[in-house]
Amino acid sequence: MFDLMIISPKRVLFDDAASRVFLDGNETEYELLSFHVHLIGILRKGKIVIDEKKGILIKKGVVKFYENKCVILVEEPDPSEVETFKK
Repeated sequence: MFDLMIISPKRVLFDDAASRVFLDGNETEYELLSFHVHLIGILRKGKIVIDEKKGILIKKGVVKFYENKCVILVEEPDPSEVETFKK
């Protein structure tokens, strides 16, 4: 398990322990597990999947994984944009 915090400018979307997170990076996909190598990356439009249970749609963002703590800063889509994520 590792500490995971997902934050948008408006609110905290997730702040709890997680054992696995899937992210859409700008050039590749990431799967982050406990004690992952230190990482800073850019995220593209897509979905953050936490422990294969919870999904969070994002327009873009950045991720930092350091010393078994992951912080993800994201821009959330407007409600009118959510349909474009299914295409």
